[in-house]
Amino acid sequence: MANLETSIHVGIWFMVGVSLLALVLRFYCRLSRQRSLWWDDFVLLAAWIMVVIAGAFISAFASPGSGISMSGSDRIMTYFNICAVFCGLASAWSKSAFAITLLRLESGRGRYFLWYALVTINASYLLYLVTAWNRPCSVRGKEDLYIPGPCWSSTAKMAVPLSVVVYSAAMDFALAFFPWKIVWKTQMKKKEKIGVALAMSFGVLAGVIAIKRAINTAGLDPVASFTYFCEPFLSIPFTNPYH
Repeated sequence: MANLETSIHVGIWFMVGVSLLALVLRFYCRLSRQRSLWWDDFVLLAAWIMVVIAGAFISAFASPGSGISMSGSDRIMTYFNICAVFCGLASAWSKSAFAITLLRLESGRGRYFLWYALVTINASYLLYLVTAWNRPCSVRGKEDLYIPGPCWSSTAKMAVPLSVVVYSAAMDFALAFFPWKIVWKTQMKKKEKIGVALAMSFGVLAGVIAIKRAINTAGLDPVASFTYFCEPFLSIPFTNPYH
């Protein structure tokens, strides 16, 4: 158990540090060239703040003595629901920042798809957040901690977030295509085009990791194994592109 707790701490804060480094380099490149920050930069900064808050909640929960798998615990579900809010916002906003960046560069009909992706990604994560606050059938009482209404089975509680993750991964793959389309029209050398396009296509990595994580968590009970369930979703915003 101690090794698992340590790996959770190390994994979360390593990813926070890497994402912070990428964010700082992005801002430095903008400001050092006397270019002002734009909406995509501020959305990305907000996403990173959500990542830090979500990471802090999970890290505190995984601290020695707190326990990692406490079936039916009110504390488990409170942490899960709070974590779901920040995880969802971090994922949605980090992807939204990339879509906004592409909207600045794309001038053709692809803008319609980018707007579609921007709206649907945020709508899907909004559904994910609402689902997190529906009462699981395995939790008795404490209805005031959840949205009023019928309880949800563990299968239903898993189906929505996993569907959101898969859809989000599909959008990652789709958005990763646009840098190639945009960069290939420029006057840069071929090697430079490939390098820039690859650098802007790390969303593919986010999509692959999202699918892998979704497969790994498909059989987990979000009530009985909070940390195992939420940590995979937390990892998704760290792997989104910080261009």
